Amino acid sequence: MADPVSVLWLTGAPGVGKSTVGWMLYTQARERNRPVAHVDIDQLGLLAPAPADDPGCHRLKTTNLVEVLDTFRRYGAEHVIVSGVVDPQHGITPYLPEASDFEFTVIRLGCTREELRRRYLARGLSGERVDEAMAFADSLDRNAVGEPLDTTALSPVDVVDLLADRLRPQERSRPTASASAPARPAASAPLPVLLLVGPTAVGKSTVGWEALRILWGRGITAAYIDADQLGFFDADSAPNIKADNLLRVWHGYRGVGARALVVVARGTPHRYRQALAGEHVTTVCLRASETELAERIEQRSRGDGPRLPGDSLAGASVRHQRHLLSRAAAETTALRRSRGGATVVDTDRRASAAIAADLVELLEL
Repeated sequence: MADPVSVLWLTGAPGVGKSTVGWMLYTQARERNRPVAHVDIDQLGLLAPAPADDPGCHRLKTTNLVEVLDTFRRYGAEHVIVSGVVDPQHGITPYLPEASDFEFTVIRLGCTREELRRRYLARGLSGERVDEAMAFADSLDRNAVGEPLDTTALSPVDVVDLLADRLRPQERSRPTASASAPARPAASAPLPVLLLVGPTAVGKSTVGWEALRILWGRGITAAYIDADQLGFFDADSAPNIKADNLLRVWHGYRGVGARALVVVARGTPHRYRQALAGEHVTTVCLRASETELAERIEQRSRGDGPRLPGDSLAGASVRHQRHLLSRAAAETTALRRSRGGATVVDTDRRASAAIAADLVELLEL
C-alpha cells in the first residue's frame, strides 16, 4: 500500500495571510527539492449558481480537491499545501471521503480582532464587509476549526519557519511511472467550453472572467478554471499535470450541474483540447503587440489585475519585466506555430468586456 500524502491546509478569516504563507511555504520547499505541491481551494469552487444543497460550495471544493490531490500523488507528491477558507461551522471533516490516501492537518491562522480590523481597513473594505469578515473569524474560533496559530506578532517569514517542519522529508517509496490519465465519465452530451490561450499578460484571466460573468448573467450555470493554478508541482517533469487536473475538476463541476466552462491557460492549447475532447471546445488565442504587452506587464507589476498564487507579474522589477516581455514574445511565437485551428483575436486597444461578449457568441450554447 502506498504511503499516505500529508495535506497541510492553511485556513482562517480573510486577511490572516493564508495565501501568502501557503505560497512562501511551497516555494521554500521546492527550492529545497522537496516533493511538495500547492493549490488554492478557491480555485476549485468557481461555479455559479452554487448547488442548492451546497451554498458555500464546501462539498464541491473538497470533492475537487481530493481529485487534484490524487493527481499530485500519482505524479510523486508527498506533501500538498492547501490554502483557503473552510466551512466555519464544521471544518472539512464532513466533506472528506471515509477512506483516502491523504492525511489532513488544518491550521487556523488568526490574529487579534484589532489587528484583523486594521488589515481589513488597509485593504479598503467597507464597514459591512469588515463586520462579515470579523463574524467569519469568530465562527472559526468558536467552533475550534483546526489547530490555532496566532500570527498577530509574526511576519509571514516567521509563520513559514514555524510550519516548515510539517513538510520534513520522509523515507517512503516514490512512484517511478507517470500518472495515468484520469478516467472519463460515462458518455453524456457535450457541453460548450471556451478555451482561452495566449502569452503572458495578454489578458486571458480578465477576458475569461468577463465571459464567465456574461454566462452567469444569462442564467447559465457555468464554471471557470485557470489551468496554471492546477499545476503547482513539478511541471517540467510532469507536463500533463495541468491538463489532468483540468479534466478532473471539470468532472466535478459537471457533476453538480455545470452547463458551460471557461478555461484560461498560458502556452499552447493542444494538451487542454485533448483533455476536453468530449466537449464542444472553442479555442481562442488572444494576441497583443509587443508595445501593448509591455504596458500590461508594467500595469500588473503595480498590482493591477487579479491577485493569484504564483503571480510572476505582481511587484516585478524593471529587469524582471523585461524578462517577462521576452517570455511573452517567445510564447507568441510558439502559439503562432502550434495554435491549430484556434480563432485569433487581437486585443490591442479593446476593452475586455467587448472582447468577452464577442467570444461568448462563438460558443454552442
